[in-house]
Amino acid sequence: MTTQAPGGLHENTANPLIAEWLNRAGRQWQASAERTGRLLNSGGRPDIVITQGDRMPVIIECEFDQPAVKDAASRLGHTLQGETRPFTEIIAVGIDGGRRRDSEAEFRRRLEANERIFTIQLVSQPPPPEDKGGKGGGENKDSDDNKVPPKIWPNRPLAATPQDLAAYAEYAQVPQAVIARETVKIANAVKAAGETLLSSIRQTQGRAEPTLAKLRALTGSQHDHEKTPLRTPPEERPDLLRPVCPWVCGCNRQAAHNAGAIWLVAIDLQNDLAQFNRELQGRGLQTTAEVQRAATAGQLTPANLLEQWRIILEVNYLPVIELAIDSLEAGPLGAAAGDGLATLNELGQQMNGLHAKHIYNFAGELWQRLVADREERAAHYTKPEIAELLAQAAASRFARRPAGQIAALKLLDAACGTGTLIGAGERALRRLYAAQGGRDPNGLHRQRMEEHIYAMDVNGIAGTLTAKRLTDLNVEQNYQRSKVAVITDPAGSLILLDPGITGVSNVLGYRSVTPTKGIGGEEGVFHVMLQGIDWALMNPPYSRPMPGRGMATTGLSKPRAAARRHKYLMSNGQASLATDFGNLSNIRLAPNGVFSSVLPLTAARAGSWKPYRAELEKDFEDIVVIANVSSTELQSMSADTNMGELLIIATKRNNRPDVWRPTNILCVNLGKAPQTLAEGYALAQEIARIPADNQSGMITHGSYTRISQTSAGNPWNAVGDSNSELTEITTALLQGQAYDPMRIATHNLALPTITLGEIAETGPSDDLLGHNKDAKDPRGAFEWTPLGELDTLPAHQSMWAAIAETQTTLVTKPTHGGRIVRNGLAQRMVELRSRWFFKRNMRWTSQATAAAHALDDTHGGAAWTALCGVSDEVGKAITLYYNSIFGGIARSSYGANQKQGRSEIRIMATANTPCPAFHEDTPAARQALDIAARHFDELAQLPLLPFAYCFQDGHRRRIDGVVAEMLGLDAAEAAVQQMLAYWRTLFAGEPNVNGRQRKIVDALERHRAGGG
Repeated sequence: MTTQAPGGLHENTANPLIAEWLNRAGRQWQASAERTGRLLNSGGRPDIVITQGDRMPVIIECEFDQPAVKDAASRLGHTLQGETRPFTEIIAVGIDGGRRRDSEAEFRRRLEANERIFTIQLVSQPPPPEDKGGKGGGENKDSDDNKVPPKIWPNRPLAATPQDLAAYAEYAQVPQAVIARETVKIANAVKAAGETLLSSIRQTQGRAEPTLAKLRALTGSQHDHEKTPLRTPPEERPDLLRPVCPWVCGCNRQAAHNAGAIWLVAIDLQNDLAQFNRELQGRGLQTTAEVQRAATAGQLTPANLLEQWRIILEVNYLPVIELAIDSLEAGPLGAAAGDGLATLNELGQQMNGLHAKHIYNFAGELWQRLVADREERAAHYTKPEIAELLAQAAASRFARRPAGQIAALKLLDAACGTGTLIGAGERALRRLYAAQGGRDPNGLHRQRMEEHIYAMDVNGIAGTLTAKRLTDLNVEQNYQRSKVAVITDPAGSLILLDPGITGVSNVLGYRSVTPTKGIGGEEGVFHVMLQGIDWALMNPPYSRPMPGRGMATTGLSKPRAAARRHKYLMSNGQASLATDFGNLSNIRLAPNGVFSSVLPLTAARAGSWKPYRAELEKDFEDIVVIANVSSTELQSMSADTNMGELLIIATKRNNRPDVWRPTNILCVNLGKAPQTLAEGYALAQEIARIPADNQSGMITHGSYTRISQTSAGNPWNAVGDSNSELTEITTALLQGQAYDPMRIATHNLALPTITLGEIAETGPSDDLLGHNKDAKDPRGAFEWTPLGELDTLPAHQSMWAAIAETQTTLVTKPTHGGRIVRNGLAQRMVELRSRWFFKRNMRWTSQATAAAHALDDTHGGAAWTALCGVSDEVGKAITLYYNSIFGGIARSSYGANQKQGRSEIRIMATANTPCPAFHEDTPAARQALDIAARHFDELAQLPLLPFAYCFQDGHRRRIDGVVAEMLGLDAAEAAVQQMLAYWRTLFAGEPNVNGRQRKIVDALERHRAGGG
């Protein structure tokens, strides 16, 4: 039982005050407190209950000092009076114990001021364990042995404001696990309906192909010629190289699936508008259930739907409904089409029954489950929880603006896809508007849709689904037009890289817009003005030119050149299209505008991304980079890229500087990515509240570190590190210092850290390496063959491949021999032979040697880059350094960690790898070379374990000791030995080094337990 200070507050009085505030929080719900008889089969009394129409009710349990977890857990599985859905998640709230002394008036003031007076944990019921059949089927499902303990997230309560509590209540209205499960069922059912439709069309006797051709064109489901088998050898029938094949490549099936998804979205819109939109009710719009009851034989037909959808067009909603009408009118759909439509209608009822569209993007979920070629389209779907994290963290930068300014913020997504991100962004702004005392945020819907939300994509379906996502935010209020566009220019929305272009045409729903001239014609234009956008939010495509991959957009030369003329320099085709979208955002963002994007993890470190990083650092401030370093495979922020990704948020400087300036970057590394929308929101709030003067610290499921960029575009070395101490070690090392976190001591190294390119010439480049034997237009100087396949030793030998089994010492033998195919290039390549090599693609888990020495002059190759122009003395020092813990940490800070357990560096970026200045004519450098020369021959013969086992490799420890002496440390000193041992355990403990391989992690745990 809680106590109460004289004249102070008690739970029984605090709970009604919280409920009272929730009713004023800008939501259309009803919160009540301390009412008995609300739960079935329970004598308990929930502290606060929130109800809102047919949405899932919400229970909030409160107590002073700490969240009421026990009370919350006791509510799981119970059902509210008049309900059939049991509670699967309860909000446990702790009220700041100091508030016991507040009067009711003072507590009300704190609620209105949105003070951080709460702590919160979410208590949920996990699904029951699978029945393995060993205990007599389901007989024991309710036994104590089979009960699943509630999940409590997070382990440590979250500090929260009243506005945070309202947000968590919104999420609790949406049981995400149930929704995800139902979406899978709906997607499968849409596919089944598509199969019915396809079969029906094929029965239309000679009219099937014209209908399917229209559906393919409308839904973007074109032929995949790579998958189309040729019936005749191409050399005999060259006209069959690109056959028309309606049955084999899957295009027609995809078109039918896509059409089903489009019609489902339109049916869903029809039912919402018929229930909630008074104007359309007055025009005669009916729900599909009402139409079906009046239809002949109770069957829903295309004609029935077209009649209703044209009523919707009388108001507008063209961005959502136009494609649905066009595809339903594509041609005769056959006698069985009604069965497919009936299935879609049932699915629409199921979607509505979940009452979650105000939060959840069903259209996006369906799209990512139905479309088979998103990789080719670069149409990757942002996970809802990641969208919530990015949108909420970025929107927090507008939190101090007054409601009127928030209502007028211009939001841009130039690669909108299905609208998951831009929908999350718009909801975040609506919350901020309400928090700042704005009137009903639903009242803003028409103004926001018509004037302030800009969304573009190259795919018509994506644009349609984005418009539907935004419409779902308030179906009660009409809008007459929108700024959602499908860009047909070959460059897509990247035409806006040209600062001279502001007009964008092909706006969805343009028929009701007064035409104005702009790029692309007079079909309806909106203008994205220079420095006219307040918030750019997107998950851009990552496509770049690669063999066998089409580009999502083409025709980029002219807009890229125009951007360069205006000194916008982020674009780099060797990185990816994402650099262009960063450039576009920079060009269009207003001063103090916010940039937020999903990017590949390589953006943090890869050399090809250096111009992007440099420009971001120059033009933006308050940069935050969020990465996930958790799982066996780096978790993607998108649904299906299977690549490591990061989130970036930055604020555009008020005045664009002429030159780069030193920049601080906050790097947040999550040990576990958010799994629900609520978790995404919670992490966003924690990140937004990190104090500006905190250099490092911990948050839920992660840590953060600030790094200072001392020169333009340096790798963001802290991104991807799970341990902030290692980040501090790395930062010091790159500045020529050795940091000992155990003693909190820093030692100046004898040599400054520069780049490898300042010491040696690195090369040769890709075009000189070789070529694909099967290529029609071979490139390169040599055709390389493994030495084991050759009868005699060739004159031209190369360190071409990385072979973990044999390359375990510092002296390494060539792997391949070359046959000259282009004499001019071969002569240049001969000039770049060397005896010293740097390994570009380091697999820490299996490979031991990061730099190596060959006994004779040898060519470089795909795995090894030759280091030319270095003496043997300098070469020995470089080789020892990169095979030590010093070099491992420095190299890892620069190499791209796209795949766990690997550090990859492009050939052209090798020159930027950090390295001590061994070549200088100074006493310290000469001493380092002397130490290296004295020890190299002996160390070069020692077999090394894979680098990830550095913590237990005695030979590696000997190299570490020699390199420590080379850098001016006393390796015999116990403190230095302990520091290096600690470095090795931290380094090996990184997922980016150990790859989460169980055998390495277990060995490291045993090593630590043994005091090693």
